[in-house]
Amino acid sequence: MKIRVLTESGCGLTKQEANDLGIDFLPLQVQIEDKTYLDGVDLTVEELNSFLERGFMPQTSMPPLGDIEALLESYKKDGITDVILITLSNGLSGTNQAIQASGKWHGVKIHTLDIYTTLGVEKYLVLSAQKLVEQKIHPEEIISRLKESVEHSRGFLIPEDLDHLAKGGRLTPMAAKLAGMLKIKPILEVSKNTEGKVDVFDKVRTMSKAIKKAVKVISKDANAQDYEFYVLNGENQEGTQLVIDELHDVFGENIQIHTDPMYAVIAVHTGLGAVGVQFVKKVKGA
Repeated sequence: MKIRVLTESGCGLTKQEANDLGIDFLPLQVQIEDKTYLDGVDLTVEELNSFLERGFMPQTSMPPLGDIEALLESYKKDGITDVILITLSNGLSGTNQAIQASGKWHGVKIHTLDIYTTLGVEKYLVLSAQKLVEQKIHPEEIISRLKESVEHSRGFLIPEDLDHLAKGGRLTPMAAKLAGMLKIKPILEVSKNTEGKVDVFDKVRTMSKAIKKAVKVISKDANAQDYEFYVLNGENQEGTQLVIDELHDVFGENIQIHTDPMYAVIAVHTGLGAVGVQFVKKVKGA
């Protein structure tokens, strides 16, 4: 049995970073006006943020089908028998289904799951899967352990730029204008509770109250010993620090917090100024 871990850029790794870890990588596509970029290959988070600052409205789509086919064909030639596939949720993209279909066509067994989210939780699951592969754990056992962690995961996004959400069709222009006047901040959720789609969890006044509400909800489901926490910074250092401070207040100073920039897969929808916070139960043995 020859096994590979495969992911896409929703996990926040670049192609080089993934390959250095022995992980295979497919880039999501980012369309900016008439040009298409490959996320994590020829487009960095900093470059994407620069486009957002200048008022562009990027869109994302699944990895190029030709790249998927070429990779699965190479697996067949190289004798790869099993692939552990970890992608962003099926509610956000058809990437997982496309890769499974290609694997079936090429006779490569795909072991996968719906993680119902993306961002930091996806990164953690990818890194954990690679560690378990290196420990010679059977693919089905790895998927079972990942599923257990996904069952105990959740994530919230708090956007600052409501006009950007409106331009992207996720909020009406009138609702965005009214919310801005009233300083209303929607708390968005992407988890199993929302079937892996972006949905509104709650609406509160001010970014500070939104962050406190999100962390309060998290405090009911997680603890410092058994969970990993991710904070995503969409060019909002003040909000990011407030999330970190709130997590420390609730869980203590020994909590494990990973801080990353907001990855392209979500940043194109929220625009600049957003913050995110996620938790996931630690994967057994990883």
